[in-house]
Amino acid sequence: MPVLRAVVFEAEPLGLFHAEARGSGLDSWLGGGPRVELDLEVSRVARVGLLVQEPPSRSVSVAWSPVIAVEGLGDLLCRFHEGPRGEPLSHRYCVNRAVTRDGYCVLHRGSWKALYERCAQGHEPACLEAHRLNPGEEFAVYVLDYGGSRVKVGLTQSWRLLWRIAEQPHVAAARVYEGGLLDARETEKRLGRMRLATEGAAARLEERFRLAAGALTRLQEEDGWTRAAERLARMLASLGLEGRFRAYAVAPREPGWLLSARRVADPVKLLGRRLRVVDYWAGVLAFRGEDGQVMAVHRRLLQHRLLRGVIREYR
Repeated sequence: MPVLRAVVFEAEPLGLFHAEARGSGLDSWLGGGPRVELDLEVSRVARVGLLVQEPPSRSVSVAWSPVIAVEGLGDLLCRFHEGPRGEPLSHRYCVNRAVTRDGYCVLHRGSWKALYERCAQGHEPACLEAHRLNPGEEFAVYVLDYGGSRVKVGLTQSWRLLWRIAEQPHVAAARVYEGGLLDARETEKRLGRMRLATEGAAARLEERFRLAAGALTRLQEEDGWTRAAERLARMLASLGLEGRFRAYAVAPREPGWLLSARRVADPVKLLGRRLRVVDYWAGVLAFRGEDGQVMAVHRRLLQHRLLRGVIREYR
């Protein structure tokens, strides 16, 4: 029984877009105030792959543009893995059954990975323990525009920034800080308390998806990405940030399905179907069935679960 462990993708560059902005208020009106320069690097998903494990082996292989045919759903397995940063094909995954709410087995519920994820969800004692276990790890704080009236402030391992952005509904996201876990967490909290920002999901995931997807369809117009860069630069300046920042966006191959695809919230509805993965955005896989219909399925519904069936590369 295979296990889907992660979604990977290859991307093609669409362009680099520059914008500048100043903070609001009297200082801005007089030509002063915080000045932000922003370079937005935009890429587009070229092909999607699934990292697949076949227990009892701990290793994974990648199936590009895969076809899946699932006949049944089994247990959730522990999410813990180890291996070199940024080399997902070299990662080795635990094969024990998950027993905690956050998806870890008895052996790994106190691991650094589990502690860091609890820290990122706002559990401060976990931040202290994760830092003690791995003091040299570098983290990035990002400010993400999802098309709403406020921005989302987040925290991730520095090497995972682009992947983390791609997992969320977004128009664009800027890296605004890099450093150790405790300082990065304090920066995230400080920015998240500001009027125009939130640490977590002030808007529900479905609402953020709808707003960001709508914004992406409008970005196909001329100068769309330049306007996106200008909007994010203004938001950074409104947060009191200043300096030059790098920002990123990962667009889907075909934005049309974002608002038209059938959304699937129950993995049981996928059973007995032969589906091909055709796109990926905001943590959501786009599957095309044999009838041509596109179904949008969040990766969390299938990830880390034993699947009775096959996942194979499309040929």
